[in-house]
Amino acid sequence: MLDALRRRLDAWGVRTATSRDALLGAVVGVVSVALFLAVLQVVSSGLGETLGASASTDSMSTGARVAACVVLVGQSMALTLRRRWPVLCLALTLLGQLALAPLLPPFVNFQAPAGLVAAYSVGVHAPRRPALGAAAGAAVVQVLLGYVLGGPATAAELGVPVATQLWGGLVSALVTYLGAALVGAYLGTRRELLAQLRARVAQAEREREALAAQAVLAERGRMARELHDVAAHHLSGIVVQAAAAERLVDGDPERARESLRWIRAQGRETLENLRLVVGILRDTGTGDDVAPSAPQPTLADVPALLDLARSTGTRVQETRRGEPFDLPPTAQLTVYRVLQESLANARRHAPGSAVDVETAYDEDGLEVTVRNGRGDLSAVSPADGADDVPGHGVIGMTERAELVGGRLSARRTSVGGWQVRLTLPRSDDAGAPAARVAQEAR
Repeated sequence: MLDALRRRLDAWGVRTATSRDALLGAVVGVVSVALFLAVLQVVSSGLGETLGASASTDSMSTGARVAACVVLVGQSMALTLRRRWPVLCLALTLLGQLALAPLLPPFVNFQAPAGLVAAYSVGVHAPRRPALGAAAGAAVVQVLLGYVLGGPATAAELGVPVATQLWGGLVSALVTYLGAALVGAYLGTRRELLAQLRARVAQAEREREALAAQAVLAERGRMARELHDVAAHHLSGIVVQAAAAERLVDGDPERARESLRWIRAQGRETLENLRLVVGILRDTGTGDDVAPSAPQPTLADVPALLDLARSTGTRVQETRRGEPFDLPPTAQLTVYRVLQESLANARRHAPGSAVDVETAYDEDGLEVTVRNGRGDLSAVSPADGADDVPGHGVIGMTERAELVGGRLSARRTSVGGWQVRLTLPRSDDAGAPAARVAQEAR
């Protein structure tokens, strides 16, 4: 209902809070004048016959009636200030009520509706304690000054003791003003609670969206790392073997066919690995397209990885130092992926160069270093990607190392090659970071 009224006011061009309060004041003014004239008519026809002509409202002149109506309209228009300055609005309506007292005939005590609306507005828009204090103060001032301005004559004519009249009027005014202020305070508090609830809901929605966006970015990073680690390693070997087969197809067909058979086997393995990765990333759980699960690589798979690199023509020299110790599955996966990416980069950017893989176990942890020389750039044509700049591989390796509490550095060596160094702490130190990537190890 309120929304429909707001839409109607918007259609009429009454859009601001001040303009709507001014319209409310005008409506209250018209209602107040109508009620005032109706009260005069009722009192004139009722009490006039009972108490005599002296008590009749007919003695109220036309000028007094017009002045009273003007006071009522002005009092009502003070409601324009009820949102911005609610206490001032209450004070102005109180002044209007006091100005009305001398104009009223005996036996007529008319409480203008604007005062009640102002007391309600104080409860809604002013702080709670000052609002109730202002409402109580307005009731006391209205009773006392109203008695001074017009009360003694009325009390004498009715034969009512002054104290009784004052206490009765004070109780009535307090109930009226405080009641209106309390209703306004209740509705104002309820409105504030609803606003806070909406703000919290909006904040929760923004946080949910931020978490969802963060989760999407994390998932995109995981997808990029998995796809890059699986595809780049095999495809770089396929490219090297394809270039070799192209040069040997005329001079040594048998070796060319051997290279093609290797390419076919590696292509089949690449497709199978990509299918496994896509199945993991989709995580459908049901249906006919579910990819079979496969164990993640560990340190036990490193020799096979090095043999695969040697089968592509890369000279790989492995050195181990120290006593091996157990590493969490996530750390082992990180070592395997870093070696895989480093070998692929060496094959892609320094074909023909020897690669040294050094694994060192000590008290602090595990350190894996992969070095390659400048390489024989004549072994691969520019079309084979020898001059490519490394892409996201180093970024993915660095992210993997950080997720398990390790460090990774990649730099150019003094002889023109590259060195990649991965440092991982022992399992006791790496346990907490490893928990953050437990999902990736499954």
